Amino acid sequence: MQKLTYPCICGGALNLKKERVIQEGIDCGILDIEYCSKCGDIYLPEESMLIVEQKLKDAGLWAVERKEVKFWRSGKSVVIRLPTELVKGLKMTARKGFIYREGEHKLVIEY
Repeated sequence: MQKLTYPCICGGALNLKKERVIQEGIDCGILDIEYCSKCGDIYLPEESMLIVEQKLKDAGLWAVERKEVKFWRSGKSVVIRLPTELVKGLKMTARKGFIYREGEHKLVIEY
């Protein structure tokens, strides 16, 4: 891999090394990474990022197709039905979770 010298956004120097990369719980193998000796931030060079993207796509975690959901009223609540394939892909077994607003038009569900 060609070493390009870019400074970190903190002003520190980026150093190249090989390290095991685990993203979203998926082991992507030992890849080239750049790390900042000052702040400790880690960056993936393009070649490494392509490998990580492919591993996450293979696991169904990257570029997941958006699915339309419908909302409807049930008493004083609003009901949301999640597509079965989404629930299976997430291995969602929990019966309870948390939902909160993040931004103007975004909800986050944690289970």
